[in-house]
Amino acid sequence: MDLQLTGKKALISAGHKGLGYFIAKRLLEEGAMVAICCRSEEDLAAALEEYNTLGHAIGSICDFSDPAAVERWTEESGSQLDGIDICIGNASASGQNLKYGEGLEPWMKSINIDILGNALFYETAKPFLLESTAASIVQIATITAIEHHDVPITPSYGATKAAAIRMISHLAQTWGVDGIRANSISPGPIFVEGHRWDDIRSRMPDIYERDVAMHPQKRMGTGDEVADVVAFMASSRSSWINGANIVVDGGYTKGVNF
Repeated sequence: MDLQLTGKKALISAGHKGLGYFIAKRLLEEGAMVAICCRSEEDLAAALEEYNTLGHAIGSICDFSDPAAVERWTEESGSQLDGIDICIGNASASGQNLKYGEGLEPWMKSINIDILGNALFYETAKPFLLESTAASIVQIATITAIEHHDVPITPSYGATKAAAIRMISHLAQTWGVDGIRANSISPGPIFVEGHRWDDIRSRMPDIYERDVAMHPQKRMGTGDEVADVVAFMASSRSSWINGANIVVDGGYTKGVNF
């Protein structure tokens, strides 16, 4: 299937590692132009060196908890790419080793990045999206937003991701009339080398094996499997999907929405 992403301009927050890395690569492989941001000059340089072997990629340093930085990155990226067709909200405080029992700090980080940072990202991108003929917002959420997931993680993670899903639903209803679609993707446990589940496998193998056993296919998902869904939802091939939260977890969650 041709996703018709050739020449489309996509902004991906935290597009340098984890799921953001797989998403950026997938969009570049489909012919999109990509702008990423991250907090490390070293990480940014390494990502762009690889990405530019696949297509056209640019990037900047941006702390998504800093409103001025979010606005600057979004506006400058839109100007450099001469437009924005796609916004992928992948930045999250979850990558900052938040721990339960540290008072309000995990909550404030999660609120500032997962809710306020993403809200400002989309609001700043809106003038560019209005000029697009295929505008799409894709928010990366989590199954932890929709049901309990018994792993060592602060409750601020699922709570703020749930709020982000609700925000996306609101944008779908209010911006849809202007031709801007908005959807969420909620991945289940995804194994990425060097990231959370790799760490859990090393330090807490019992928890890792228990989670694997809870999957009907007895394995965790991959970054590519999530990126494929994100690419489809970002593309005009999903033009009649708006306001949805797409669960990508291999059947890990057991609830059914009738």
